Amino acid sequence: MGLMEQRKPKGGGETVADRESSVVTITEYQDEHGWHVALRGRVDVRTAADLRLALHRLIAAGSTPLLLDLAEVHVGDATGFGLIVECQRRARRAGRQVHVVAADARTQRLLRRARLGSLLGPSLDCSVPERHTMAIAAS
Repeated sequence: MGLMEQRKPKGGGETVADRESSVVTITEYQDEHGWHVALRGRVDVRTAADLRLALHRLIAAGSTPLLLDLAEVHVGDATGFGLIVECQRRARRAGRQVHVVAADARTQRLLRRARLGSLLGPSLDCSVPERHTMAIAAS
């Protein structure tokens, strides 16, 4: 094994390099459908706290539907999944709708199994040019 190669831990765990690359980006913009929030990266225990603050700010700042684009998100653990559920509950308390307009098959399955299939909204074209992008690194 060379100096630059990394050995994966037994059991398929993460290497230190995997943990250090936990960055989630948020791209947000508004159109006639609502406030689009596209997330990219791994949402897990390391990124959830900072991401939670950003999403709470977005929920509190508006009244139009919040449209979550999770197509490029990997929900890494229960904390990451819980963050999605928490956003839905917080938005409902604020009188705001939340819809997941794009998600991978695994995330859709998780939502349905948790009886949250109603969060899955109609797929929308989320390819509008980026308006505001913020990166959140794991803390």
